[in-house]
Amino acid sequence: MKKFILLLFFPASLFGQFAFEGPIGPITSGYGAFGDSMVTSEFFYLPPDTTLECQDTIHGIITYPSGIDGPRPVVFRFPGASNENLNDSIYWNESKFYREFVASHGYVSVTMQWNFDNSNNYGCAYQMVQQIANLHSDKIDTTRVGIHGMSYGASMTNWLSLKKFAGDNWGTNGRFAWPDAGASFIGFTNDWPNDIATQTDSGLAAMPDDVLYLVTLSEWDQTPDPRTLIDMYNFMGVPDTNKEFFILRGDTVNNYIYWATHFTTNTWDEDSNQFSIYITKHDALDYWLGSRLLHSLMEAAWNNDPVARRICMGNGDTLQTKIAGGAMRGPIVTDQPWMTMIASWNSGQGYMNPCTVPWNMRQYVTADACFNLSVPEANDHPQLKVYPNPARIFSTITIESDLEIEHVLVVNEIGQRIAEFHSNAFELTKSGSFYLGITFVNGRRTAVKLNVSE
Repeated sequence: MKKFILLLFFPASLFGQFAFEGPIGPITSGYGAFGDSMVTSEFFYLPPDTTLECQDTIHGIITYPSGIDGPRPVVFRFPGASNENLNDSIYWNESKFYREFVASHGYVSVTMQWNFDNSNNYGCAYQMVQQIANLHSDKIDTTRVGIHGMSYGASMTNWLSLKKFAGDNWGTNGRFAWPDAGASFIGFTNDWPNDIATQTDSGLAAMPDDVLYLVTLSEWDQTPDPRTLIDMYNFMGVPDTNKEFFILRGDTVNNYIYWATHFTTNTWDEDSNQFSIYITKHDALDYWLGSRLLHSLMEAAWNNDPVARRICMGNGDTLQTKIAGGAMRGPIVTDQPWMTMIASWNSGQGYMNPCTVPWNMRQYVTADACFNLSVPEANDHPQLKVYPNPARIFSTITIESDLEIEHVLVVNEIGQRIAEFHSNAFELTKSGSFYLGITFVNGRRTAVKLNVSE
């Protein structure tokens, strides 16, 4: 097993590498600012492990406070496109900001490219966290763990946090998961039916109650599908007091545009022309909606810091919604996210990936993950007749169709399961606007809207 120290450096070197942009400066003190610890980084290489569906040699970096004298809390972070074979120099730069930020506060950061053959296997990530924790048991405290990922890394964050927190009981003295700009996950993809339990509604519900679960999505992000993201957030098994959904918003300040796209929290990357605009990589959004959120998660999870908790889990606290002293728009913070909150959805731009793409395993394990939520009213549906409509509570609602109906799932407007039936006639005990997710015996699915009054 090969391992070697690459470089000793200081967090202050960050500002020499990245050309900071925009009229609002970086955070220099308090939550979101870099700490005082000098840091050391090492590249590491781990051999393939076919028992975990990891066919590749893993390249990663561990960063820790210089002179570390015992196990510390650890953040495992997975950047976007971390399934690509980036050269070491690019990966060093791409992961530098968050690695050094975590270590500057006295904690340990581990990051990796989780596989290189682009087969979307997550087994390499599981192997990495296991092996690197064993190799560096003198530095890593597996009872205090955070998992943080962006884009593809966010998908992996959801899966790996369930595996490590619910399955292996890591993080019993403090834990968090922060998927940013991505939601759906795959698991051991070559043999995903054997991993199906992780991806069902009950599998998501197995997340321990004490996990701090933060989801972020930018208002102009066109890459992840919001239906899948919202579905997973709603079913993730932590109480509302321990989970938060942020919609990151950009702004224009003194003619400088703060773009809130798929790359809002990236600090180093090649320019992207997503949405036909070039995006900045290192400005105030990287601090107020990046390092500040990460800092607050670490301090809330590992030190029970009440102010930090207000920042990451404050349920709309002004410490969350007012950023940069009010100099730019703050995020939307909610426990009941919905697609109409997201600007790109409202504009009609839509999203690049429907939730029915083959690699979204959620559609195979839960009935309500992927039915079309842009659905007609029941009386306008071309294939069905639903009556009465509007219905009343405790009255019989009947669905007529040429196809035999196998299953009816009733979901409210924020995606929460209300009831389910295996009949075309049923009653509802709650009033409101609902979606009926209908599955026919031939496997076809559709949905209609239904209004129920008292």
